[in-house]
Amino acid sequence: MKKIIHIASDEKFINSAYWQFNEVFPNQNIFYLLVDNTNQELKHVQLNSNFFLIKNDLKNLRKLVESLLKEGFICFHGLNFHSSFLLNKLGDNCRIFWFLWGSEVYNNSELVEQKSLYGDFTFSYFFKISKKEKFIEFLKNNIRQSYYKLIFGTDSPQKLIYKAIKRVDYCAILYIEEFNFINEKIKTDIKFLKFSYYPIERMIRNENVRIKADNILLGNSASETNNHLEAFELLNNFHLKERKIIVPLSYGKTEYADEIIKVGEKLFNDNFIPLIDFMPLHDYNEYIEQCGIVIMNHYRQQAVGNVLTMLWMGAKVYLDERNTLYHYLNRIGVHVFSIQTELHNDNPEVFSLLSIEDQDNNRHILKNEIGQNLLLKKLREQLIPIVNES
Repeated sequence: MKKIIHIASDEKFINSAYWQFNEVFPNQNIFYLLVDNTNQELKHVQLNSNFFLIKNDLKNLRKLVESLLKEGFICFHGLNFHSSFLLNKLGDNCRIFWFLWGSEVYNNSELVEQKSLYGDFTFSYFFKISKKEKFIEFLKNNIRQSYYKLIFGTDSPQKLIYKAIKRVDYCAILYIEEFNFINEKIKTDIKFLKFSYYPIERMIRNENVRIKADNILLGNSASETNNHLEAFELLNNFHLKERKIIVPLSYGKTEYADEIIKVGEKLFNDNFIPLIDFMPLHDYNEYIEQCGIVIMNHYRQQAVGNVLTMLWMGAKVYLDERNTLYHYLNRIGVHVFSIQTELHNDNPEVFSLLSIEDQDNNRHILKNEIGQNLLLKKLREQLIPIVNES
């Protein structure tokens, strides 16, 4: 029986990946988790006999490479410096599957112009640097490659990840729009596989749940790519009445969260509700049932799980048209709204909730797109022929 090797980290998505693969390929999956401390209790992943912890250093990774060289089918869940180092050491006989997370592309200046991810307010507020700082950053960028060559015998992280992506055979992600955007950047013969870490049944405890109020959910994390300041500017033009602006900030950068809280409280007073304490997924979903309006002001693919969950619950979701998720949802017929053209004072329906009919339509479409039976069927149809021939 052929084994399917997975290279992953201690992230919440991995439990879902293990479940899906074990449903389609029972007892064939081996997960190697790259961690900083093999003696420390994991935060997210639920271990079993098919999981092995590998310390995140190059010496251990070189040993792991030796054991993988004869394997024919290897899945990388996200790519960072260490997993990319490992991937780049594998032979051409290995079939490489990259399960895209996003940060390996959007945080990589080899692939994406970083300034394009931020609005003007956000960029000037959080990234304004002096000429001296620009010069220091220029020196760091030029020295970094030499430093990694000298100390580790590798390329710098961004170059290493870029090289790894160019080596990939298949890219697994939910929708073709994002794949096309990324493939335009890397320009290889990489093939598309439809896959999602988010079967709706694993995100929603009660499938019959509906939104219960008209508060606003803004963003998904304490990251500049949420472009909170631009969203604040838009919302400041509306009379919110008793409507709350709920802003999740428990995940990401503490300093950024502090600044967003300061600006949000100044603009919206008691209407501004920051979420700064971590909440388990199902508790979080129950809390945001009070948000009938969702604004995700990302210019890139981000917060996919949050958006799909809120659509399932019946929320009206506003996305930026630069986000490939907006175009995917439009293509499949989901009622989703444009920040550029519809989130403004002249729209009399701007904060009206979706009708039950539109909510049901969205739910029906999502069931056919991210229902667990459909996702397992797609995984089976796409991968069984490849596994059998590898």
